[in-house]
Amino acid sequence: MSAEDLGRHDVIVIGAGGAGLCTAIEAAAAGASVLLLDKQERIGGMLHIANGEFSGAGTRRQRERGIDDSPERHFEDVLRLSHGKVDEKLAWKSVKAQGETVDWLDDQGFEFHPDTPGLVHGHEVYQVPRTYWGVLNGLSVVKPLGRLLEEQIEAGRVRLVLGARVTGAVVDGDGRVAGVTAEHEGGQVVAHGGAVVLATGGYDANPGLRNRFLPPGCEDALIGCLPHATGDGLELAMGLGADVSADGCFIPVMGLIRDPADPRYAVDYREAFIEVAPAYRTPYEIWVNDRGERFVAEDVTSPEHRERLLLEQPGIAMHIVWDRAVAETAEPLLRNVTGDWDRERMLAELERGRWIAVADTLEELAGKLGVPPESLTATVERYNAAVRDGHDPDFGRGTLPAPIERAPFYGITTVGASILSRDGLRVSEDLEVLNKAGAPIPGLYAVGEILGNNTFAGDNYVGGMSVTPAMTLGRELGARLAAEVRR
Repeated sequence: MSAEDLGRHDVIVIGAGGAGLCTAIEAAAAGASVLLLDKQERIGGMLHIANGEFSGAGTRRQRERGIDDSPERHFEDVLRLSHGKVDEKLAWKSVKAQGETVDWLDDQGFEFHPDTPGLVHGHEVYQVPRTYWGVLNGLSVVKPLGRLLEEQIEAGRVRLVLGARVTGAVVDGDGRVAGVTAEHEGGQVVAHGGAVVLATGGYDANPGLRNRFLPPGCEDALIGCLPHATGDGLELAMGLGADVSADGCFIPVMGLIRDPADPRYAVDYREAFIEVAPAYRTPYEIWVNDRGERFVAEDVTSPEHRERLLLEQPGIAMHIVWDRAVAETAEPLLRNVTGDWDRERMLAELERGRWIAVADTLEELAGKLGVPPESLTATVERYNAAVRDGHDPDFGRGTLPAPIERAPFYGITTVGASILSRDGLRVSEDLEVLNKAGAPIPGLYAVGEILGNNTFAGDNYVGGMSVTPAMTLGRELGARLAAEVRR
């Protein structure tokens, strides 16, 4: 059966997340005809679960709040936090224009959270407040981009096809990528274009592909992204001879909970995650590894420090242990983006038994958590002695609010998670996909997470350096491709 022909377009964009939407919108606004394909039945990609934090310096919003900042200072922070391991040309290209992206979103009616710009303590912090988020988190980004896209659709400059999974590339006799094939509504479709842009996001929901890039010992990392992130665009490009980075960098996201329904995945963090940052919640609990031993001061202020220590633990797993007195005293251990985990809900969750183990003794709790009972008991006894002495000789924990001694005892297991892809396609400064010889593959471009987060954050997490480069470089690429069409 022949494939349905979707026609010829100046630009074909694969993926309707933040990168693809911005590419398509700007290309169409500059006069190009655009075909936008996405395998999902909705636009927005990972923004549906992401916090949607973005960063930029020298913005109107900073100036209005008396914050002195510049792209140069922003870039210095990026280099510091990334340990200088970013692609400096691409990272600077993005950072120098990210303030403009923030102001552009402002112009589009973006609903900023009133606390922005702010300092975000989930990862290592910037020196000045330059991180932004919306009242609806990632959906706050989708809202204005969706409106702008709809305007271009109504103007006849964008054709949007949802539920279309890219399956291959159309390559002409000169070796130029001149279109794509895709599965759509049970059949095959084909489209031709002057340029093909891969904005298909990451591959962390494809364990085989993900683990190919993770360093040894990290194969048990939970999947923290949506299931559609299977690396279709990456595999398409690799099939065309594209070069892919293999930095071997991984730093886990902490505090996600294994999903009992599918142990490969984390519980959707829109529902619940464990708050591990002491900037947001005073820790009363202890953290132990599979040997039943503490491995870090639970109140350490450096996110990177605790994340790297977690990497050294068996299965990159830890178990959080507390007692009834803590449950009745401390702020809720579980949080979500909507902030509706109060103490009443937390106490109810202890009885519900979905994720939290409950036991009358520490020995029984150890059995449920899968750690050696004698080790956990000794660890708790040593911690309780530290509380009584007001001094933690093992790790220097400064916050020692209460012993863990009143039954019942509670425990929850959390495994380091991957939520975005660290490695990805190698591209030129103009976002042309490069082959293994370092030459551009004609007609093929890439933007967004498919480039790998290492490009913009090195071996760490850097505030806003995933969503913002996707939008910023997507806008630039779309406008440039449209200008090339007009020439």
